[in-house]
This record gives sequence, C-alpha cells and structure tokens, in this order.
Amino acid sequence: MNRKKGWFLLFILFAGLVFFAGSPAVAALPSGEELRGRPAPAFVAGTGVNVRAGPSTSFKSLGKLSERASEELVAVDAAQGEDGKTWFLVLSERTGEGWIRGDFLRFEGLDDPLWRFITLVRRDLGVTPDMTENRLGKPESRHNRTFLPEDRKEKVTETVLAYPEGSVAFWVQKNGSFLVSADFTGRIVGFGKITFGTDVDGVEKMLGQPHGVRNRVWTYHSGMSRIHVQFNMDGRVDRLIFERDPY
Repeated sequence: MNRKKGWFLLFILFAGLVFFAGSPAVAALPSGEELRGRPAPAFVAGTGVNVRAGPSTSFKSLGKLSERASEELVAVDAAQGEDGKTWFLVLSERTGEGWIRGDFLRFEGLDDPLWRFITLVRRDLGVTPDMTENRLGKPESRHNRTFLPEDRKEKVTETVLAYPEGSVAFWVQKNGSFLVSADFTGRIVGFGKITFGTDVDGVEKMLGQPHGVRNRVWTYHSGMSRIHVQFNMDGRVDRLIFERDPY
C-alpha cells in the first residue's frame, strides 16, 4: 500500500468515527404496556398512510393520513403485526381509532412529562364528539353553532357537549374534529392522575411548578395547549380546565 492511499483510508476511518460519535441515538419505540399507562404524541411520517381497523395490512383501511396535515395523534397501544412490524393504536381527529405501522410514525415529547400528561387528557376525553360520548356517556345537551373564525377561509361548526358538572367543546370541519376545550367541576374523576380533591403538593409533584398563578388557579403551558387547575379555599382541586388552540 502506498503512503497516499494509506492516508486516504485513515481519513475515511476517522470521518466515520466522528460521524457515528456525533449522530444521535435512535430512540426506542414506546411499548404497548407503557402507552396504556401514558399515551404518547405521534405524527404521521409519509403521504397517504393508511389507518387500519387492526394491526395488519389485511384489515380494512379507515382512511388515509399525510404528514402535510400535521395532525397530532394520540398513541394508546402497540402490538406486533403478522408482518413482524410494530403497529400502534392511535386516536385521530380525522379517522377515529385505528392502527398505523410504526415505520410510518414519528414520536415526539416522550421525555416531556407535561406533554404526555396533556396527551393522557386527550385520550380520556376523546378526540371526536362521538368518542367523548363513548367515554363520558350521553350529554344532557349537544349545542352546535356555525361561524367563520378570524383569519380563516372555512367555516367551522362548534359542537359543545354539556354535562351536569362540565362540558367538552370541539371545532368540526369537513376534514375532522378538533378538541378545543373541556371544563369540569365534577362528573369525571379528573384529568389524568389529577383528581378532584388533590392537594397543592400533589399537583406540584405531578406537573411541577406552574407557569402562571392567578388567585387560586395554576396554569400550565405545553405548546398550544393549557391546563388550568383551580383550588378551593382548603387548597384542593375543585375545577379543571383544558384549552387547545386550533391554529
């Protein structure tokens, strides 16, 4: 081997070592057991990705999703399909509940406790009006109003499901639903592990220091979502509010 060729090979070896040392490690996909306890935010990676009725291509397609739509899915379970691939059960505002193969998903916020908490709230409330009724039961009333939001070209229908001690509101368009708010003083157990009656220390232990405090209301922000936790005079949770900006 001549000296010139030897130096070239050494350079290639050194460059490869630098590349692999500087490359981020590939994050392990969440397991079904983990997701059942703590659902995770997920996004479609691809175009025309099928959402199927079961974890296999042999199941019918419930619809297609694309990365361009940038919908934040709620991944709630995982299973190995007949193809040997990992499939994830997701909640979609466009197609409802269905399965997507793992190589067509990307996960974000796996190490973000507050984002994971908000994803848990979305799972428990449901991401469509029908899903909410399945989880919380038939509402006392269901109100609809159609309007044109500011800076938008398409009208939306606001659907509010009213319960004895709370309500859940959606914006419904032709391409799906969007959970915009929920406000409860009872009826449900609570939001995630924050139940009515939880004390201040318990909330802080689960969510950390609030990002804002006004009177007896603690506010937490994560992206375009907010959780408001109201305490009574005894320092215990008596109201929970979830808000999510549609744009």
